Amino acid sequence: MEIKALVFKDKQLKLTERPQPVPGEDEVLIQVKLAGICNTDLEIMDGYLGFEGIPGHEFVGRVIYDPEAEFTGQRVVGSINISCYECFTCNQGLSNHCLNMRALGIRNKDGAFAEYLTLPRENIYPLPEVVTDKMAVFIEPMAAAVEIPEKVHLRPTDEVVVLGDGKLGLLTAQVFWAMGFDVKVIGKHQEKLQIVKKLGIETFLPGELNRMVDVVVECTGSQSGVETALKIVRPEGKIVLKTTTVEKPSLDLSQVAVNEIKIIGSRCGPFAPTLRLLERHKFPLEEMIDSIFPLERGLAAFTRAKEKGVLKVLLEIS
Repeated sequence: MEIKALVFKDKQLKLTERPQPVPGEDEVLIQVKLAGICNTDLEIMDGYLGFEGIPGHEFVGRVIYDPEAEFTGQRVVGSINISCYECFTCNQGLSNHCLNMRALGIRNKDGAFAEYLTLPRENIYPLPEVVTDKMAVFIEPMAAAVEIPEKVHLRPTDEVVVLGDGKLGLLTAQVFWAMGFDVKVIGKHQEKLQIVKKLGIETFLPGELNRMVDVVVECTGSQSGVETALKIVRPEGKIVLKTTTVEKPSLDLSQVAVNEIKIIGSRCGPFAPTLRLLERHKFPLEEMIDSIFPLERGLAAFTRAKEKGVLKVLLEIS
């Protein structure tokens, strides 16, 4: 059986047909309903990680086949990393840093911009009814925000600033708000900042915040983000890096040594607590959706997603 898919190969993205994926041992087959285009997908188009294949890792779908029949017919999302459980880091209990890691739509694993995909059963999370499909496509990037308190010790009294009013920055601010932290956002676009202002989150334009803060979460997607973070974090404060780009920044790190600043990297996060947050809090996620394109217009969707100032663009798959 042939399926429609967006395939990135030889530096070009094309809508084509592929054989339907066959689930491996202990994998499920998922019919994709809705998928989101994120900055990582756009970076892949510029050569990030050298990926070729079907991109896409933010999705919601329905399980068509499950060898254990537990998930069959259920509406689900899925975590994206697939570990080998045999390498050195896996044997050290660090399977999330597997040396042979595959990642859905990012590294050695076809992703969600297709009518069907496969994932290991352990990666699957059924969705409660209160979580709509449009909410569900945000679970993967929201989980990346939930991961931050897992990696960084945050005190209830800490003042946290999120740098960037793009998709990840706004989601990170909403997650910190739901967790009860004192969070603020610095961004360049008042219309985007308005989304989190409605929750009571204080926002600033660049240059308006005239004091140092305890924790800065860098979500700008730009090389200049770390430079800005270093300017506003207090001595012995913490900077959390979320940005990944093809370009490699050059930084003067002497300030890190002199002011004893802690810089912590953070990437993917846990789905289960993210789903609990979605059940318990009303997030303005749908306000972040710019447009929805059918899979057949996937190239136009990517063109739209690349436009400056655009938030979330979705692909309606099936």
